[in-house]
Amino acid sequence: MSDNDVIVIGAGASGLMAAITAAGYGSKVTVLEHMDKPGKKILMTGNGKCNYSNTLQNIDCYRTVRPEFVKSVLNVFGQKQATEFFSSLSIVTKDKNGYLYPYSGQASIIVDALIKKCDSLKVNIIYNVHCHSIRRTSDGRFVLTCIKDSDKQIEYKSERVIVSTGGKTYEKSGSDGSGYKLLKKLGHKIIKPLPALTAIKCKDEYLKLWKGVRCDGEITLMCGNDIIVKDKGELQLTDYGISGIPVFQVSRYASRYIYNNNKVDALIDFVPFYSYKQLSEHIRNAEKYMDIYQVISGIVNRKLAQVVIKKCNISPDMHVSELSNRKISNIVETLKSMKMPVTGTGDYSQAQVCTGGVAVDEINEKTMESLICNNLYITGELMDVDGICGGYNLQWAWSTGYIAGKNAGYVEEI
Repeated sequence: MSDNDVIVIGAGASGLMAAITAAGYGSKVTVLEHMDKPGKKILMTGNGKCNYSNTLQNIDCYRTVRPEFVKSVLNVFGQKQATEFFSSLSIVTKDKNGYLYPYSGQASIIVDALIKKCDSLKVNIIYNVHCHSIRRTSDGRFVLTCIKDSDKQIEYKSERVIVSTGGKTYEKSGSDGSGYKLLKKLGHKIIKPLPALTAIKCKDEYLKLWKGVRCDGEITLMCGNDIIVKDKGELQLTDYGISGIPVFQVSRYASRYIYNNNKVDALIDFVPFYSYKQLSEHIRNAEKYMDIYQVISGIVNRKLAQVVIKKCNISPDMHVSELSNRKISNIVETLKSMKMPVTGTGDYSQAQVCTGGVAVDEINEKTMESLICNNLYITGELMDVDGICGGYNLQWAWSTGYIAGKNAGYVEEI
């Protein structure tokens, strides 16, 4: 028998869930965490309030090449099971339009509860230890070579290993991409991790004019004449491009298309509640004494109105009665379909999660066990599944952590 039944690499959401579950099934579990504290990324979620799941669990809330993989996982441990789990830890849930939070509004209570549960199950959590390599011995056991406290090399042995290191976003939280390297050395294919749930950078000469504006709208990403994806909600206009929840939701597609050398454009509809015809009539029906800047400012923010005026190359003092049909059509087109080239997205330090990671075809969807390396399990953001905003990425962590922990931790009675 080796030193541990199960070693979990990473004390984040999926790692702690995996450790708790494996220990609950009777295994001796050690967690290796390279930061000095656990759950740092959990503490950052939901603006520190921890949006841990969502009552809406459509499969299309998770982006992956194999939706059936996600469905299989959530059927085993979904939102209901996650809520029941936290309830068993005495955490009361607040449901805010489907977004689930601890009622206290403190992410720290989630981390504290997870650690106390680990303590009760005698899970050994070792901090400030960085795993550099994983190798198999001749009898099929694992040896993990690590650096402890920055300078001491130490080895840990285990029957089974769960890799729960997270992706590459928010490196200060501990997600430094090291898990990808470990898994690649063990034979896994890594789909290039790219930033997701982040802002989009655009090229336009008037970006500085609209900086700071928040407005409702719809963003559509285009590749040539093809629609990639669209979303709507409150947009935040910046001096580098666009941000806000709808932009976050589509950003992973911008990352992937640009990485694959495709030209991507953003089309923004600033008046989604009006059709082209309705907006044209609204402008034409304005009082004749009103100047066009005043009319447009009655529709959208003044800063944005300035941008529209400049893009349409008209004088802000021009009266509505002086506008030709062509000019009105140009204004409507600009308000309904402002086009800007996308140059990139926020980087890893500005993104909430990654798109990419271990190909899900290399993971057993029923157990989270690697199909490349027996007794090796993979959880959370490490795999090529990323959720939209709203608690989905934490739900994915709880779900995959539970399944990996159950299957790695089950000790068959003799």
